[in-house]
Amino acid sequence: MNILIAIVEDKETHAQELKKILKHWANQTNCTISMDYFESGSALLNSDFNAYDTAFLDIELDETMDGLALAQSLRKNNYRGSIIFLTSYKEYVFQGYDVQALHYLLKPIREEDIQKCMNMVLKLTRDSNYIFQYNNQTLKIPYHQILYFSSANHYIEIYTAEGMQRHKAKLADILSNLPYEFTKCHRSILVNMSHVAKIVKNEIYLSNGDKLPISNTYLEQVRTTFLNTIL
Repeated sequence: MNILIAIVEDKETHAQELKKILKHWANQTNCTISMDYFESGSALLNSDFNAYDTAFLDIELDETMDGLALAQSLRKNNYRGSIIFLTSYKEYVFQGYDVQALHYLLKPIREEDIQKCMNMVLKLTRDSNYIFQYNNQTLKIPYHQILYFSSANHYIEIYTAEGMQRHKAKLADILSNLPYEFTKCHRSILVNMSHVAKIVKNEIYLSNGDKLPISNTYLEQVRTTFLNTIL
């Protein structure tokens, strides 16, 4: 699994120091990371920012958009990753709660603080993504992007709006580790109820137009879960 990290810092020397600490953490935890450096908040907003698992944001940026305003823009645009603020001033600490910041670190940054943050990021990344092995690679798909899982010939097929991926596994083996939004609608299908547009008799209509069958065995459970999702 590769953790994608965005660093927004207008002082490159500070960004390089952070990169060094993050690389050390990755080596210690045998984790793979990719880091992208942005000199401004607007540069991050013009990127594919939703791809990043976490964003380290300097609050005092030398531009019209500071780190707090950047975080607000990210959340308004449905950024789901972790936000970690970096600053030299303690008075900003309580403002981070408005954007569900994971942590608030004072400069000069300490390696042990970064390590604690990244341990939390690692756990959150694992909890919010379906992680699997395919062709000697560890891949991840955010749960919220998955429409449904289907099993066929000892393989799990993972359907998203972009297409399908598959790997060798059993449906029963993954069910207990999935978020509550996923429920069984057929002996070979697990559906993400967050993507269900409507239920008509024994059929589920998904947000992308796909239809899935509902077995009589699971019909009441599916209806109850659907109601709990929309209420």
